[in-house]
Amino acid sequence: MAPRFPNLNWHGLLQRLAAAAPWTWAPERRRLAARSGLRRAGIALAALLAIWLVLWLAVPPLLKSQAQQRLGTLLGRTVTIGVVQFAPWSLELTLRDVTIAGAAAGATPLLQVQRLYANADWRSLFRLAPVIAALEIDAPRVSLARTAPGRYDIDDIVARLEPSPQAQAEPAPPARFALYNLLVRDGALAFDDRPVGRRHEVDALLLSLPFVSTLPSQAEITVQPRLAFRFDGTAFDTGAQATPFAKDRETSMTLKMGDFDLAIARPYLPRDLPVQLQRGRAQADLSLHFELREGSTPSVSLRGKVSVSDLAL
Repeated sequence: MAPRFPNLNWHGLLQRLAAAAPWTWAPERRRLAARSGLRRAGIALAALLAIWLVLWLAVPPLLKSQAQQRLGTLLGRTVTIGVVQFAPWSLELTLRDVTIAGAAAGATPLLQVQRLYANADWRSLFRLAPVIAALEIDAPRVSLARTAPGRYDIDDIVARLEPSPQAQAEPAPPARFALYNLLVRDGALAFDDRPVGRRHEVDALLLSLPFVSTLPSQAEITVQPRLAFRFDGTAFDTGAQATPFAKDRETSMTLKMGDFDLAIARPYLPRDLPVQLQRGRAQADLSLHFELREGSTPSVSLRGKVSVSDLAL
């Protein structure tokens, strides 16, 4: 068979390739090449550090001003952020002293958050969807009020956030995201029910959610959330184990309730009941299991005990 390139000097080409190999260079040339490579690596590293420095300095004030302005316009309330910290090398963002003002000037703020920490994951670039490695919310304080039957002091915000009729008619697909290690610590909610003259408090709130995702590759993962709090002085503790995004859905939930004062519910019971609640205490320790297999009917089972004491009607 005739050579494909008859005029090519293969011997000379191999000699030139061998001469171009770094291990055949003279010592001085190897030193110059090493210095050149180190110089390029140093320039690249300096450029990367410069970009990180610019982001570290520029992102916090820019994000603070834009977040306050855009959220304030969206909600119709004054939004303030005390401190913004951003680490571009690890994609960690921290907000401190976040406040959303109340409905009237001088009113108790609707929301106060001592610290909000988010750690984004570089996998967001490959997934083309947000992947949050950790989200922590410390000491959130929410203050709500019912001003009249069917009226609340956040009605203006609800009206602003209500989707347009066109958006309601065209349902969007579920958002694609993955969230790890959601933790809410020391939360509190104050609810002022002015028509009945009662005020209710939720405090010591703890919410832990190890993982939740709508990404297809994470659909079969089991999550084990926990929610604990005190409601008007009574301790509640709940836990669960679920696969919320799998084809075969299965959920187990537990509820433990301490000594709850039933008299709290008295103002909300219909007045035309044949009997009126005077007093009572209740305790509960329940377990609920829900199962929905593809192609079969759902099943629900409830186990545990509920006890009532000192009941007077």
